[in-house]
Amino acid sequence: MSLIRESGSTARVLNLPLVFERFGGAEEYTSAPLFQSQVLNKALLLKHVVRPHERCLFCIAPASTTKIIVPFDPADLRLGGRTILVGESNFPRELKAVGRYAQDEALRADTELIELLDSLPSFDPFLMRERLRQSGRNPARCYFDLSQADIARMREFVAREIEQLVSLAYVNGGASARELSTKLADKLMTDETAKALDPLRTTLRLSEDEYREGVFAWKGFLYYEWLHRELQPRLAGLTADLRSLRLIGGGREARWQIDDVSQRLVEFLDLAAKGVRGALLAYANSFGALTRGQSSDFRDFLLNAPKMFVTIGEALGAIMHIESFWRFRFPPGSALTMQADEAFDMYGDFEGTLGGAKIVADAVTFGGDASPYSAIRSRLSRSA
Repeated sequence: MSLIRESGSTARVLNLPLVFERFGGAEEYTSAPLFQSQVLNKALLLKHVVRPHERCLFCIAPASTTKIIVPFDPADLRLGGRTILVGESNFPRELKAVGRYAQDEALRADTELIELLDSLPSFDPFLMRERLRQSGRNPARCYFDLSQADIARMREFVAREIEQLVSLAYVNGGASARELSTKLADKLMTDETAKALDPLRTTLRLSEDEYREGVFAWKGFLYYEWLHRELQPRLAGLTADLRSLRLIGGGREARWQIDDVSQRLVEFLDLAAKGVRGALLAYANSFGALTRGQSSDFRDFLLNAPKMFVTIGEALGAIMHIESFWRFRFPPGSALTMQADEAFDMYGDFEGTLGGAKIVADAVTFGGDASPYSAIRSRLSRSA
């Protein structure tokens, strides 16, 4: 658990003990909590691949679920904690016990929130915040930060982005521009109210509240751009692996069925990747205008950007879910073999996650009969 805190990915881990440690004394934390239960509000939530020994906990075991870990001591995760899995047979009773609920209404509200979070492909804070808004929930802003591990991994990428702006002030570039870019990148990713960024707020003509929301949106697109660049080189290998899986048992019919599903998955992955690239192009164009001294386009983009978070976040989250699940199930050098029934469960989970992403669903539904997506619709109707 302590290693999760130090190196966990934002997308896979919702680290509420750290939120409590950093903001537990703040007014916004107490007035707008994420969960009604104070115990649950200090828990770790993880996107979790169900292990073979855990399948007996479910009536019908999913390929993945959300694991909730309630630490024995939120200040010292090395002591461990109590674990429950969303969807396990005794989940309602376990949640009520671990959350120490005095009122059924609070238990109902937290159960609905857990189900919403479990339905998301990742804990990406930008997707999560927008989906919560759409459901009428507005927890405090402090619950929606990137993990320190991801900020560290993003630092060089963000500094290069910022350097394009700094170069406007440092005509000759050089070491001074690079040093300032690194400092401003750290401020941007960790402190939305930093005074060092005031000149940018003035340039964009934003009020303090608009600027805070705008920087949050900017961080979202920087995160998605970085994540897309990290994932893109691995997609070719993933699609090749999906088509190459060898089945144990099931016979020829199982092979035909898994080939059909794997072809849909590859096409879905392509649709998701293309949709993300198109959405990120809008960011690149508006940011490019800012680097040329034209601030109005970037200002308007930031104010409207959160509407795009669900679309991009779902698609990238679905790709990440499949890619990380595959790496877990098949480490480098391992044989691409699996029992037929387990393969159908896994591929079904992948298809449901990808097919539920708005970018993919819209492309398949509204592509038109002459579009390349009509073939996917045809295969989907046959399989149904």
